[in-house]
Amino acid sequence: MVAATPTPEPPSPLDLIADWPEDQPFSVLFLGLDRRPGEGGGRTDAIILAHIEPRARAATLVSIPRDICVANCRTDPFRINSVLQEEGPDALSRRVSNLLGVQVDYWVTLDFNGFKRLVDFFGGVSVDVESTIYDPNYPNATDTGFEPFHVEAGPNHFNGDMALRYVRTRHQDGAFAREVRQQQMLLALVEQVISPQTLVESPAFLRELSNAFESNLPPDLVPSMAKLGMRIGAARTVSGAIRPEDNLVRAVIADNGAFVLQPNVPLIHAYTADLMRHSESLPPPEAGPQVELANRQQPAS
Repeated sequence: MVAATPTPEPPSPLDLIADWPEDQPFSVLFLGLDRRPGEGGGRTDAIILAHIEPRARAATLVSIPRDICVANCRTDPFRINSVLQEEGPDALSRRVSNLLGVQVDYWVTLDFNGFKRLVDFFGGVSVDVESTIYDPNYPNATDTGFEPFHVEAGPNHFNGDMALRYVRTRHQDGAFAREVRQQQMLLALVEQVISPQTLVESPAFLRELSNAFESNLPPDLVPSMAKLGMRIGAARTVSGAIRPEDNLVRAVIADNGAFVLQPNVPLIHAYTADLMRHSESLPPPEAGPQVELANRQQPAS
């Protein structure tokens, strides 16, 4: 009796995507824009730098407070969240690079409507809310009044509108806690939106992304970047933020009465470099991406 020949397993969808070169680390600046319908530019409501180290399969996230001043804090309190509107994304990338001591290679801008549309396209996003949030002063859609926001602690699944509220609210726990939520949302989107299916169907995936945000990312590199992001995930990401309690910034009242944060640039450089060393020293990952389709959220039909 002749033994049956084993049926070879079909190739992984990820095998169709080229690997990102291990010797080419890169950084992406994620910018969440407070831009109303009909407006150009917009103030940056969220500024997060993601530095990716392919060889170590590790990532570092650094949140930058929007009130950091980038000129003379006393006489010219020019906040970093106004740079994009006044000077453009490339200039903002250079200023962030000078602030953190890290080269910024790419930038991505996403306004409120684009963020909501992106989350809804992929069927929402699940996050574990650390503590109950109640914000009675969350602004309504027209900025003419308030629309209270409330979410209970524990696992939550947000649609686009609720996800936006979650990353914008700061009445209860302040701006620095909001930065933590913004990083949490970014990692949740990477882990839940990017899947083997969305990468293989990259034309439709990229089309939806291009409708949601603006970027200088070369489209042909995005699938390889996304594949690398899947291999890293939240477990191999070290997060940090520029906070007053670490002496990285200090509050200053400018001559015109404006409140700004004056950065201690040498300390910020050292802090960012330490975060990157920490991420790159994590235990080595298991060989190959172990990703199950069933564990990845797929686009809503």
